[in-house]
Amino acid sequence: MSAPHRFVILSNVYDENYQKARGEEIPPCLSSPKRRDLFTAIQLALGWELVILSSPPRASVRRHGRWLPLVDTRFDRFPQHFCANWDLPKLRIPFSWVMYALHVARHVRKGDVLMMDNFELIYVLAAWLCRLLYGCSILLDYEDGKHLTDRGWPRLISGPAEELGRALIQGAILAHPCLGERLPARIPKVTIPGFYKPGAKINRPEHPLPKVHFIYAGSLDEPRGMNLLIQALPYLPKEGWRLDITGSGPFADTWQSMAQDCRFSGKLFFHGVISAEDHARLLGRCHVGLNLQLGSDPISTVTFPSKIFSYLSAGLEVISTEASGVKDLLGEDCIYLSEENPRALAAIMADRARFLRPQTAPTAVGNFSIPSTAVRLKAFFQEVWLKRP
Repeated sequence: MSAPHRFVILSNVYDENYQKARGEEIPPCLSSPKRRDLFTAIQLALGWELVILSSPPRASVRRHGRWLPLVDTRFDRFPQHFCANWDLPKLRIPFSWVMYALHVARHVRKGDVLMMDNFELIYVLAAWLCRLLYGCSILLDYEDGKHLTDRGWPRLISGPAEELGRALIQGAILAHPCLGERLPARIPKVTIPGFYKPGAKINRPEHPLPKVHFIYAGSLDEPRGMNLLIQALPYLPKEGWRLDITGSGPFADTWQSMAQDCRFSGKLFFHGVISAEDHARLLGRCHVGLNLQLGSDPISTVTFPSKIFSYLSAGLEVISTEASGVKDLLGEDCIYLSEENPRALAAIMADRARFLRPQTAPTAVGNFSIPSTAVRLKAFFQEVWLKRP
């Protein structure tokens, strides 16, 4: 196959490089670690130049309008270009559709391969423009299908975006196997739920700490099992455990209040959103990571809890539900809840001896290292080029 000019990613992912350039508070981008690893694996698989084209995210606090200029920065080591936009309340989104499409059209060249970040209308419109102008091949990074569960007015946008986008794509990278059922059967697909990087492990003290340290990191909402975890706390022993909570979402204030409750003094700690370095240090002090995504919630059919790979990479045991096909992909690398109820969760968490003894190395996650993923991606791309019209 002849190499195209570049691999261009249409995504609003960002890291601390853009946060510093922005100069104001913006929402955290929780998908940054996985996207960094995915982009690295893609570059290993292809050996091509990789460029990211983005639209600026909204401000967290500011409510008055502001002109956001063009910003050229980097996401990890990859060049990233943010378009300009009027960040006006209620008008920011429609303005971004136009500004971003023009931005992408200026940067893309004939022969480039584009990859959209989900079926978002902003990317679909820009991709269609590039298909018409340059005949670009379009791939899909189906990372998070939670927009498929939208209700009300957001569905008026996400529904047509999916329909318009399906006609464009020639191959798809899936975070969850079930996402492929919504795509044309003829196109090549590869499942990449996350990345196992054992080099990220931080050595713990030689002698186990007297308490079992648990951690939950990620979205703090009902579908990820926050009510389940909160209701399990009264059933835990009075001593012998510590729980650290990081992330953001609707339950952030609840966890903040509970961490200040005298009943949980010295046992429950809420950190909010923390840097990658602080997150790594925190993982290095913990024994067990929690993934409590609920199988009863529709989101579990369209997204995969990649936090599990972060836990396993840091050498933690993992307590998980079976939602999102976790057991099918990771086998016995996790400890699974028999039932999604507070007493069942507390019973597992209370087994101190299980978590303080030396742990065996996980096995199934070896298929999801960056090098092994790059091998699978290479085969995927070759299939895409063979099937390309």
